Amino acid sequence: MTFSEILADIYADLNYQSAPASDVIARIKRYVNEGLRVVVGEPQMQRVLDADGPFTVASVASQARYVLPEAVNRILKISERTNDRTLAALSLDEYRRREPDPASVTGTPTHYVPIGRVGVAVQPSDASEVFVDSTSASDTGTAYLEGIITGGYRRVLSVTMTGTTAVSFSASVTSFISLEDFYISANAVGTVTLHEDASGGTELARITIGQKRPRYFGFYLWPTPAAAVNYLVDYRKEVVELVNDADEPPWPTDYHYILSAYARMRHWEKSDDTRFTLALAQFQRGLSKLKYAVSTSPDELPVVGRGRRVGHSRLGGWFPADSWTH
Repeated sequence: MTFSEILADIYADLNYQSAPASDVIARIKRYVNEGLRVVVGEPQMQRVLDADGPFTVASVASQARYVLPEAVNRILKISERTNDRTLAALSLDEYRRREPDPASVTGTPTHYVPIGRVGVAVQPSDASEVFVDSTSASDTGTAYLEGIITGGYRRVLSVTMTGTTAVSFSASVTSFISLEDFYISANAVGTVTLHEDASGGTELARITIGQKRPRYFGFYLWPTPAAAVNYLVDYRKEVVELVNDADEPPWPTDYHYILSAYARMRHWEKSDDTRFTLALAQFQRGLSKLKYAVSTSPDELPVVGRGRRVGHSRLGGWFPADSWTH
């Protein structure tokens, strides 16, 4: 079912006209997208957001920190084919314990360290003044910057953008050493970029067209790479809300109806209608069936105590060539 079909189904069930009042439309759309996030937030459902292909990140010699773009919600696995390695995850706490000075030791990375959401792609290389500009002359709203200046003091600045002409957040604040957040007051018309030191300086962050702030997922490689290698990142995508009429939920069509049940449930909850419990039960039953359909392969028969790992046999030539196990 498309977004428009889901909405039409809900309007009919709630006895609204096919084109109800604008406030009703806005509320029902909010309920549907709320339901979308509830469903994909279930542990067994998150795999519907797994990316089809890996994202390639090229390492840089002696650089430990990297970022992934806004489409990435979570790193699932990182591998590379130069040395045929799959990297293991390492906690930030353990990374700091093992490597207090990442630049001091370089080599071939064996681990990656997820650090989650970060405000900018690159931190200033030294105490710097920060500039903002856009590729569109129509970007004339307010830009905001939050960060730490020399001495550890926190500063929050704002400036009115002037389209393609770069402007400084403050000519009197030239000592930003760490940036925490960067955003603008209205959706970007062009590509809005944050620069270190001057217009055209090192790009620190980028807001894409239609967005208000950059979104990056940061990670470290350990040990710090000694050479340039392409790393393949399997990742979980950010959930994309239903906006256009032809948009569809990211799970099998047979279970799209549960968003209708969720919206009816929220509507009747708001109006203190006794039918709330009926819609809640419909939603929960549908969600249970959907989770089973998504998480269970049709040819898989779970047997307690008899599970075997899938992989190539490593027992050597003296053992049977049963290379695949299950």
